[in-house]
Amino acid sequence: MFNNLVKKKFMLIIPVAAALTLAGCKEEEAASVPTPEPVDLAATEDLFAAPVKANPLTSDPSSVIVRVNGEDITRGEILELMNVAMQQFAGRVPPQQMQALQGQMYEQIKNDLISKKLIDAAVAEAGIEVTEEEVMEAIETIKAQPMPNGMTFEAALAAQGTTLEEVKKNIATEMATRKFIESKTEGVAEATEAEAKEFYDSNPDRFKKPEGVTASHILLTFDDSLTNEVEIAAMKAEKKAELEKVRGEIIAGNITFEDAAQAHSGCPSAAQGGSLGTFGKGQMVPPFEIAAFTQEIDEVGDVVETQFGYHVIKVTERTEEGVVSFEESQEQIIAFLSGQKKQEAVQDFIKSLRDVATIEEIAM
Repeated sequence: MFNNLVKKKFMLIIPVAAALTLAGCKEEEAASVPTPEPVDLAATEDLFAAPVKANPLTSDPSSVIVRVNGEDITRGEILELMNVAMQQFAGRVPPQQMQALQGQMYEQIKNDLISKKLIDAAVAEAGIEVTEEEVMEAIETIKAQPMPNGMTFEAALAAQGTTLEEVKKNIATEMATRKFIESKTEGVAEATEAEAKEFYDSNPDRFKKPEGVTASHILLTFDDSLTNEVEIAAMKAEKKAELEKVRGEIIAGNITFEDAAQAHSGCPSAAQGGSLGTFGKGQMVPPFEIAAFTQEIDEVGDVVETQFGYHVIKVTERTEEGVVSFEESQEQIIAFLSGQKKQEAVQDFIKSLRDVATIEEIAM
């Protein structure tokens, strides 16, 4: 979360319409799946089924890829954001699928940058005001969050190669953009109870509650660059021994599972103390799933090997199969449908900007 807010460029990865809509992705997840979305270790094949263009990683980063109303977007800008995005997928996506993901990400980020250029110009023209008090309130919120590796806020800024003034400027820009987008959705009506009921009745599968577990894990990833079998075996033995030691420290009470995950895990879930949310059967790779669904509650399980590395899992809750009632889900469905309406309004607005913009594709 800290990196998201202190690095202006990272914020561009999020599709503009989805990121800036009032509803936000949390409400979408709540309505589509009644339990928190897990980090899926077994990325679905469907995500990578469509043909994609190869990612030109070796091309000149200074090359202008597209020009938007006279403003250039370079290959380097796109690749910089891709590198950050790829880090978010570390441990989630099998290495053999990363190439396809890179191709899709390249095109997505390019389009997001085009949209952001248009939005930025519209925000500047509108003269949206953000007060110093609003910015400082956001800064205090960041400071209240756990910093990477237990660093202070100031040390974390230095590690990111940024300054407080740059962070404040980025926050002010983001806030101004949010205010502007909110103004474009003010006239969008909230979803009604009748619409929510229709959605509920038309999507019965989305409200089935499968058997599930709420779990956290610590992941030590494998070094995929090794090809020699002896080196691979030695690397695995070292990783397993390291994770066994961490597990022992947790069991001995010398460190909490959450702190150990933040300190050692190579999964993005480390920022949430290793939490993967709640997930059902079929969402994780088999060795991980078997361990998670057979462990006792609050037990720190044995080390488990998957294609991603070695894991230690802790299950905190188990739920039985069932159906979420309309009464239970009504509020979340209304929020989800209202968010969809606002998102459509934002998409329409962005399309209107694109329709009158001069967008020149300069290079592939």
